Amino acid sequence: MATSPERKVLEEIGKDFLCCTICLEQFKSPKILPCLHTFCEQCLFTLIEKTGCLICPECRQLYQLPVGGVQAIKSNFFMSNLIEKFKLRLESMQGPETKCEACQEYAATHRCVECKQYLCKICTKAHRNIPLTQTHQLMTFGEYEIAKSTSPLTLQAVEYCSVHTKNEIQFYCETCQVPVCTNCTILNHRIPEHVHRDLKDAADEYRTELEVMVDKLKEKEQEAEKNKTLAKQIHSDLTEQCSREERKVRMKAEEIIMKIKREEQRLINEMKNNYKMEIKRAAVNIDDFEIKHGNIKSARNYIEKLMHHGNAAQILSTSREIGKCIQQLITIETRQMAPREHVIFLPRTEFYENGILGLLKSEYDLEISKCTVENIPRQLLKGDSADLLITTRDSSGKQVIPIQQVKAKVQKPNGSWEVIDVTNNRDGTHTVRVRGQLFGIYQVTIAIGNLVIPGCPVIIPVIKGLVKTIGSEGSAQGQFNNPCGVAINKDRDIVTADTENNRLQITNVEGRVKKILKFKYFQKPFSPRDIALSGDNIYYSLDGNNKQIVVSDENGGVIGHFGQTELRDPLGIGINPVSGNVYVSDMALHCVIVYTKHGEYLRSFGTNGKNPGEFNTPWGVVIGSTGMVFVADLLNERVQVFSSQDQYLYSFECQRGDGETRQPRGIAIENDKYVYITAFDCLLKFESSGKFVCRIDSDRDGLNCPTGIALTDDVPCRVVVADRKNRCIKVFVQ
Repeated sequence: MATSPERKVLEEIGKDFLCCTICLEQFKSPKILPCLHTFCEQCLFTLIEKTGCLICPECRQLYQLPVGGVQAIKSNFFMSNLIEKFKLRLESMQGPETKCEACQEYAATHRCVECKQYLCKICTKAHRNIPLTQTHQLMTFGEYEIAKSTSPLTLQAVEYCSVHTKNEIQFYCETCQVPVCTNCTILNHRIPEHVHRDLKDAADEYRTELEVMVDKLKEKEQEAEKNKTLAKQIHSDLTEQCSREERKVRMKAEEIIMKIKREEQRLINEMKNNYKMEIKRAAVNIDDFEIKHGNIKSARNYIEKLMHHGNAAQILSTSREIGKCIQQLITIETRQMAPREHVIFLPRTEFYENGILGLLKSEYDLEISKCTVENIPRQLLKGDSADLLITTRDSSGKQVIPIQQVKAKVQKPNGSWEVIDVTNNRDGTHTVRVRGQLFGIYQVTIAIGNLVIPGCPVIIPVIKGLVKTIGSEGSAQGQFNNPCGVAINKDRDIVTADTENNRLQITNVEGRVKKILKFKYFQKPFSPRDIALSGDNIYYSLDGNNKQIVVSDENGGVIGHFGQTELRDPLGIGINPVSGNVYVSDMALHCVIVYTKHGEYLRSFGTNGKNPGEFNTPWGVVIGSTGMVFVADLLNERVQVFSSQDQYLYSFECQRGDGETRQPRGIAIENDKYVYITAFDCLLKFESSGKFVCRIDSDRDGLNCPTGIALTDDVPCRVVVADRKNRCIKVFVQ
């Protein structure tokens, strides 16, 4: 017997599909949420009363409760129809004869599609005559079975308007996207504001769209299923990996425990061997003292009894023997010699695989002549520090831990002495840190107990002035051709504007090249004259050939460029740490031009002249932490200082200490307190007020037209100078 399409659909759906997951019973007045999960109307009422909000129990999505409450949530007519069909299926399984559901007396002959009731002939006639139901579709059992097998959709009940409850829904308002009745099209959904379509046509079209969307959902479902399987596999792999790594930990722990056990036994055996002879000697001493003690006690008891109980003749008869015995007993050695220092156990505070627990050491193991001081620097830059390594050894040269304290002191260049802290590494080594705070010779003396380690005092020269020259003339890596500007990046590396090599070259303070940045695709070759770095390590390169500022990241990725409209012959660049604004000096325009960090022109200040606030070839620009602007006024041989609002404050001449003025080029500032200037042939230091402090370089350093200058964050700072005509970078310590 063939299965009807309706029966097949109902079998595919199953009874569980028609049950509410809240009450676990068949849906009653089913309501559908936007997530397409359906629940009983009463169940949703109960849920909202408990939680105070509308949360889908299936997917946990939160929804805004519509005006009108739960009743205003859309009813699931599709689910209601399926439930009715399911009921019919159950009824058909109960037997062929069905009673009239209206009168409950006669056998049913017809079925009302709208009311979903079985009716007898009498009730069918009445149903057709009642005005309220006379439009209902009535079918005999035969007609109904044929319709079920051929066109089951025709058996669905007519849906009535929720507003005009007696009117059948016949149209679809595309404007509001809701099914409507004829009255709705006249009253609430009037044309031309609203567009209406036949309900069936709109449903057929939407069904076609749904087929496309369902196909996409199937693809998404397959993807989700695939990734669910993958997630399960990952979960399984992670669980297995966790177990595997746990086994490794346990194996390593067992291995270390075995090492600890072996180490424990070794230390105990070694300790017992060291104490064995002493313990035997102590045992012999016990026997010796027991004999001596017994002899003395026995003699004393006899003499005391003789004294108390003997007569005169008895006492005197053995006087000679008693005196001799007492004299011998008095002279017996009964003092215990003080024990020598024995082997002791020194536990370790840190964990080591070898010698996990600690070491057994005695003061007699240390041999001062075998102890050494290592890591002695040939020289130390002023402000830097060095860690000396002291190794204590026994007579065989084996590393040992001494019981005595390791002490260190240093004599400074000014003749004063200072005690230095010593760090015990608990492995037979100690660390002594020497700080080169003064220029001159440091002498370090290290002693163990009262014994000075051979080679002390250790001599460490602390130097200042020129301490490093980086690079030479050329175009290879590490070489320079007319370097003009320098800066220090966040990694404390030196960034050099290698002008005629058309590149930025980045080296560490020791001179090793780390990176080279070149920028192409400009009208003329990129030719950096100066470089400034923002607080977030963005590079602002002053490109003289193209009269622009090139903004890039630390890897050379170009972020932007600006300034072509305003710049004529730019020389120096600085960044305001307060506002982030970019300051550029222009020697042709004799002014300083100010941009935002994004390249927007703000203003300029200065003009050609000698008066305050006027410039004659301005070069270097630097801005202090409060926004004060310092400008190297080259041909006026002075430095001019402006407020954070670019208003002139004061100026000071660039003199090198002997009364001779010099033309300032590069300029840098330290903590708003000191200003460093590169002049024609020297490197000078001033207070920010303009008072001369010192010349940092000397004639033998051979500076030749130094320009760019930058400071490291060391204390004291290192001064990095671009020695333009010597084609190199020079580093000074003051």
